[in-house]
Amino acid sequence: METPRLYIRELSVNDLMELYAICSDEVLMQFVGDGKPLSIEQVREWLSVTENNYKTKGFGNYAVVNKSDNEMIGYCGLVYSKNIDKIELIYALKKQYWNLGLATEAGAKMIEFGLDRIKLDEIYASIDPENKASENILGKLGFSFAFGQNDEFGYSTHYYRITAKQLPADSR
Repeated sequence: METPRLYIRELSVNDLMELYAICSDEVLMQFVGDGKPLSIEQVREWLSVTENNYKTKGFGNYAVVNKSDNEMIGYCGLVYSKNIDKIELIYALKKQYWNLGLATEAGAKMIEFGLDRIKLDEIYASIDPENKASENILGKLGFSFAFGQNDEFGYSTHYYRITAKQLPADSR
């Protein structure tokens, strides 16, 4: 997949160290999962699950690559949430790429992929209520607040939702 400034491609085992650099960053991971950085073993397992998801589900988590220098700057994808039994949009970018509209750009492409190409009826996103930056991104992407509940780690979480009916007619 491609946007004006990004390549969005499947992750592979060759991305282990780059993905680990992102997932081991305490600031980046403060609003992800249990809020703790991932170990290299956890990232390796996540890559294995992701590669299996591509084969079995037709989607998963993807590398976000800056076109200008081919650097992997983050991830964005669609994953199954056991907690709510729904498909969720996830994303994280290295700090130096925040506030440039890149998370919105990657998220928009992933929503188009999920709702238009693989024909999901809806996509959810979950955020920590204190994560105002992600709340703003989800608003720009067209998500609406769906409900609040504790996530699988017991943390207060806001869930947002977008449906295929909300996609602009020219993207379908």
